[in-house]
Amino acid sequence: MKRALLTTICLAACAMPAAAERLADWQVYQQGAALELSIDRNALWQTPDGLAHFVNQERFTQRQYDKHYQINYWIRRTTGYADCKKYQYVLVSTDFYTDTNRHVWSTMYPVPRYAWKWQPVYQDTLAGAMIDLVCSNPASRKKPE
Repeated sequence: MKRALLTTICLAACAMPAAAERLADWQVYQQGAALELSIDRNALWQTPDGLAHFVNQERFTQRQYDKHYQINYWIRRTTGYADCKKYQYVLVSTDFYTDTNRHVWSTMYPVPRYAWKWQPVYQDTLAGAMIDLVCSNPASRKKPE
């Protein structure tokens, strides 16, 4: 009996998110009829070498299909890093969710740093709006807690 209770408690604890993990605080930087783009302000932090870590969310009003991964989704969250001094960014992993925020699929491992492909950012583009938000946010200057 005790063993079954202990197993149940351990399984429940493993299924729960980490207590230190904070809820997302989505700041919208572009909103349209079919798509909303936002940055999680609670996921912004700075690496020791000065890059800004961020999570970008694309929330669609219609179900989407990713041919490469062969999955349907409504929300795509991409983790990336911004080099604010060089005005460029790199995306390293992707997570997919349903319209009710249920997890569908994630890339298994982030792209290793040696394989990063930096993307230049141009003014007056969506990438420019994203990077401006990431680089101007005071939270991006703090290390994770």
